[in-house]
Amino acid sequence: MAPYLDPINQAFIDAGAKAGGPPLHELPFIEARNVLEGLQEHKPASDVTTEDIEVTAGSSGTVKTVIYKPANAKGELPIALYTHGGGWILGSPQTHDRLVRDLVRESGAALVFPYYTPAPDAQFPVQFEQSYAVLEYIWKNGRNHGLKTNKIALIGDSAGGHMAIAMSYLSSQRSGPPIAYQVLFYPVTDTSRESSTFTTFKDGPYLSVPLLKWMEGSFLPNDADRKTALGSPLLMGTQDLAKMPPTLIITCSVDPLQAEGEEFGHRLQQAGVDAAVFRADGVIHDFVLLNATAGSATGVAAVELAALKLRKALA
Repeated sequence: MAPYLDPINQAFIDAGAKAGGPPLHELPFIEARNVLEGLQEHKPASDVTTEDIEVTAGSSGTVKTVIYKPANAKGELPIALYTHGGGWILGSPQTHDRLVRDLVRESGAALVFPYYTPAPDAQFPVQFEQSYAVLEYIWKNGRNHGLKTNKIALIGDSAGGHMAIAMSYLSSQRSGPPIAYQVLFYPVTDTSRESSTFTTFKDGPYLSVPLLKWMEGSFLPNDADRKTALGSPLLMGTQDLAKMPPTLIITCSVDPLQAEGEEFGHRLQQAGVDAAVFRADGVIHDFVLLNATAGSATGVAAVELAALKLRKALA
């Protein structure tokens, strides 16, 4: 029996099945990226403005970065760093533009979006170092861009959730920026093993285990790296987990990543972190990202909840 999906998510899956074509993991990397770019084409809303900057990340190169702000904002704005998903391979400011603008609009914060080098053009831990360089830059230079720097929130979806956790971890290890909150949409938390929902949703719909394996292998080709705290945050010790900021985790009911995302939330709670864990029913992986599914009642509510938590944490 097929798992329940709400009408909007089911319509997206049905449209994909009707369109046909090879799965993403059988395409060349550039073509796979173009599939998501095409899905996410849209006209940006004018009530959010953007500023393009470049940040030097030492030996990891230069990172193109976009700062999103509410139009006509006055005074310094609170900051959230958005690390994007797409399996470390896909994703760009274009694919995540609508979601980021929605979060800016709802939270009133400025969102900083590092466009890290996609895998396999670069591999672990380059993307982490690039994103952390942007986090440090904003912390030290944010006031030059009209941003408050006393506290910063993190947001990430899927592989970007994995990266947001890494930003919290690195900031703690390096006495870096003060992280006030983190929002994790259906995050990757364990690349070293398969959870129970890998079996349940092996073939998706939408995100399948073969696709996940292709993505993980492109970013983390070395098994030893997958068994580290950065490679698999679920393997962190209790002391490191206890240093994590207050956290909101939203998982999907139809998603192979469901179990590991929720288990990470449970481990945070057991370590004493103020962590809220919600499972969104009737939705697929990427339900807040995809323009085709974001308008579902559940998608809208998830973004509104995330923005509310950001607004309160950054007040």
